Amino acid sequence: MHHDNSKVFMAFSDVTRLRILELLREGDKTASALLEKVDAGQSTLSHHMKILIDSGIVTARKEGKWTFYSISDSGRNYAAGLLKYLTSKPKITLEDYQPDSIEKQRRTEIVKPFTIVVDTSCDLTPEFIEQNELEVMPIPFVLDNEEHNDGYWQKISGNDFYDALRNGGVAKTSQINPDAFVKTFTEHAKNGRDVLYIILSGALSATYQSSQIALAEVKEAYPDCNIFTVDSISATVISTLLVKSAIQKRDEGLSAKETALWLEEKKNYMFGIFTVDDLMYLHRGGRLSKLSAIGGSVLGIKPILSINPDGSLGLKDKVRGRDNSLKALINHMEKATEKGAVIKNVIIPHTNCEEDAQKLAEMVREAFEVESIEIFLMCPVVGAHVGPGTVALVYEANMTREQFEKKYYS
Repeated sequence: MHHDNSKVFMAFSDVTRLRILELLREGDKTASALLEKVDAGQSTLSHHMKILIDSGIVTARKEGKWTFYSISDSGRNYAAGLLKYLTSKPKITLEDYQPDSIEKQRRTEIVKPFTIVVDTSCDLTPEFIEQNELEVMPIPFVLDNEEHNDGYWQKISGNDFYDALRNGGVAKTSQINPDAFVKTFTEHAKNGRDVLYIILSGALSATYQSSQIALAEVKEAYPDCNIFTVDSISATVISTLLVKSAIQKRDEGLSAKETALWLEEKKNYMFGIFTVDDLMYLHRGGRLSKLSAIGGSVLGIKPILSINPDGSLGLKDKVRGRDNSLKALINHMEKATEKGAVIKNVIIPHTNCEEDAQKLAEMVREAFEVESIEIFLMCPVVGAHVGPGTVALVYEANMTREQFEKKYYS
C-alpha cells in the first residue's frame, strides 16, 4: 500500500516533472512537444514519463505512430484526496462504532436495515451475492491488455484465467477509484440507507485508503449518513468468512454500527495460510527478490505464507516439495486451534489445483473435527499475484493472530 502511494508523490518530487505537469495542464502533448520545452534528453524524458504514468497522474494513449500524454482526472483527484487523508486526523474510528450501551440504544431506537457492500477480492459466487442481497464493488484486473471490471468470470472462466497465466499470460490488478466509492456511498446516503462495507486489507491494497478518501467527501455532503467501513486485514475467503458473519448478524437484527463493531473484534481470529507453486509470481508482485524466486523454484522450495495481524503478507516457513507444504499448512492450523475443539468452517481456496485442494481437505478431516469444508476457486484479484497452483487454508482460530505471532514467532 505505502509503496503504491509513494509512487504518487514521486510525481511531484522533481523539478523537471513539475515542469512537465505544468505543460500538460495546457493540453495533450507528445514527447517531441515536451522535449522542445523541457531541458532533458530523450532517455531522461522517458524516465520522467514512466514515473508520472506509474503515479497514475499522467496517462498515455497511442494515435498512429504518436504517443500523447495527458493529465488523468481520476489520478489527480486521488493524489489530492490521498494528501488530505494522510495529513488529517481520522474521522471514523473504532470508538465511533461503540455506543455507551448497545442494549440501551436498541431499546430507544429502531434498528434500520442496512446494505452489506463487498469487493471482488471476496470469493463469493453471483448466486450467493444475489441470495444474500449484497452489493459488489469490482476491483479491476487486466489479463494480456484486456480489462475485466466484473471479477466474476463473466468474460473468462476461472480455469481459462489460470491456464493463461501458466502459458505466459500477464495479469495485473488496480485499486477501486475513489470516484466509484463516492458514487456508491452517495447513492445510499441520499436514500438514507445505512451501509457496512467490508474491504480488502489496507496493508495489501490502496483500495481501503480510496474508500476513506471517498467517505470523508460524502460525509461532508451528508453528515448524518451512517456508512461504516471495516478493513478486513485479510484477502480472498478470509474476507468471505467475515461477510458470512456480517450476514448472520444482520439477519439477527443487529444494526450496521453493531455489526461493524462485532466484526472489528471477530476479524482478528480469522486465519489464512497458504503455499504457492511458482515463486516468480510473488517476485513480480514485489514480495520476493528475483534471485530468491529463481533459486527457490530450481530447488523446489515452497514458501508457507500467512496474513499477519496488520493484514500484510508474512513468510512463516520454507519447505521442499508440494506434499511437505500441505503438511505445513496443517501444522500451522494445529498450533492455532485448541486441541479437541470443533471447528465450524474451513475454507480451502485454490488457483486451479483442485486435486491438491481435495488432498488438503482430506488431511484436515483426518486431523480435526470439522463441521464443514468448502473448496473455492480463488478470485483473479488475488490469484494474479500468487499464480496458478496456490492452495490455502482458512479458518477461525481460538487465539488472535497477534497472540499467535507472539507465541510462535516473537
